Amino acid sequence: MKVHDLHGFITYRMPEGIIRTAAKPGVDIVLGFAIENSLVVNELCHGRKHPLLIDLKNLKSITPQARAFFSARDRETDICAFAFLIHSAFQRMVGNIFIQFNNPPLPTRLFTDEEAALVWLRTHIPQGKSS
Repeated sequence: MKVHDLHGFITYRMPEGIIRTAAKPGVDIVLGFAIENSLVVNELCHGRKHPLLIDLKNLKSITPQARAFFSARDRETDICAFAFLIHSAFQRMVGNIFIQFNNPPLPTRLFTDEEAALVWLRTHIPQGKSS
């Protein structure tokens, strides 16, 4: 498994086909970091649809421009579902703002338990497309 150590994220594809990305500690997520991460995520998808687990444990802040970009609205993406793993009230607020104001066109949920998030994401792996 190849791990991509980016400016704002650590990103990789899990063996079952779920893409996992985690915000790096102390980094302010700006539009450029969002674009960089999205390019890597789509590369990891190899042109097939995959669900995405986004771990916000270390999230310091994210700009409105980066949030809007991550919504996948009005752009092509190989992601078929978003699960946000949250660890604090601040992250719940950021996640809810993301969902309410950006209205992502894909199934999107917040989770406090990683295994529950993975169970939900597994239901979004297209049949025969987990590689």
